Amino acid sequence: MTVLVGEYGDIFWTLHSSLVYAAGSEISARVYVANITDTEREYMIMATVSREETVLAEFPVTVDGRSWFTVEADSVVTLPGALKVSHTDAVLTLSLYERETGEITDSVSTALTGAGTQALPVLPGIPAAEGLDIGSLVMVVVMIMMMGMVTREV
Repeated sequence: MTVLVGEYGDIFWTLHSSLVYAAGSEISARVYVANITDTEREYMIMATVSREETVLAEFPVTVDGRSWFTVEADSVVTLPGALKVSHTDAVLTLSLYERETGEITDSVSTALTGAGTQALPVLPGIPAAEGLDIGSLVMVVVMIMMMGMVTREV
């Protein structure tokens, strides 16, 4: 297990802790990288898609066509972008590497849940949706709307 240092930088994004996802579709997000030190630092973001202990895919996220990018001392950069992942019912993690130490200093994750999935190995501390079937929920809403239209006609 990797212990995050956290003293050389932080990463966070605009994604929720989980989202309904269809494999191959685009995930748009803003990623923020904060250099919390008093020295300019170079960082790299590595994306990992995993299911339980199995890594399904791993790749660097490029910034302006490069793997490593610089963030000034005591500042935050905003990186708008999008990713496509070939898997669902998995966890997408972005890990922030600091060049000088070569270590992961921080990471963010989101659970990518397929539509209609009953349960997913979710992130630690985040409860799984139990028994929620989106298809059934939509069907109930449609039935209620139809009943409302029928009662208005009478």
